[in-house]
Amino acid sequence: MNAEIVTALVGFGGAVVGASASMGAAWLTQRHQARQADAIRLRELGRLATDTALSELIKLHDLLDSTVPPRDQPRQEQPWEQAAKRHLRNVELALLRIPEDGVYTRVAPTLHLAREYRWAGPRHWHYIQMMRRMVEDMVTALSAYIRSDELPPPHGYVSEARRTVDARKDAAANAFLDEPEPDYEPDDAP
Repeated sequence: MNAEIVTALVGFGGAVVGASASMGAAWLTQRHQARQADAIRLRELGRLATDTALSELIKLHDLLDSTVPPRDQPRQEQPWEQAAKRHLRNVELALLRIPEDGVYTRVAPTLHLAREYRWAGPRHWHYIQMMRRMVEDMVTALSAYIRSDELPPPHGYVSEARRTVDARKDAAANAFLDEPEPDYEPDDAP
């Protein structure tokens, strides 16, 4: 082979290798930047959703602080309960938009417990106290998330409330099971 052809082929091969390396480096850089942009976008979505949830929880806490509970037995739903349920629903919708699963996993049990406030005791005062404590626990967890701190475990009064609610549910279920069956006699069977 001619020396000029060999030199041209080597030069062409070097150009192909150089172009490939340059294109590969550009592709890797672009891919890395896209991943960083996705991470930043997800973090911003999480922050906005957390801000929304915290805003709803603060409104709910203000509602609970300003509510004067009726003294009678809670037979019908009060206006504060309807407003509280709306706030809790908005909190849950905001939590579902947070991209990190750990936040929802940490806060959802407390949120569901707050929805079970009617098991807290025989009066509206008990309802408000239990819901206020659940709100405070959720605010603590979401505030830690927004600061990028480690999520704290649920406060002790959350597990205490869970035990109280479960005990009252069990007692109600047992009371229902202990009731005699209404006028059933074996002769009535087909």
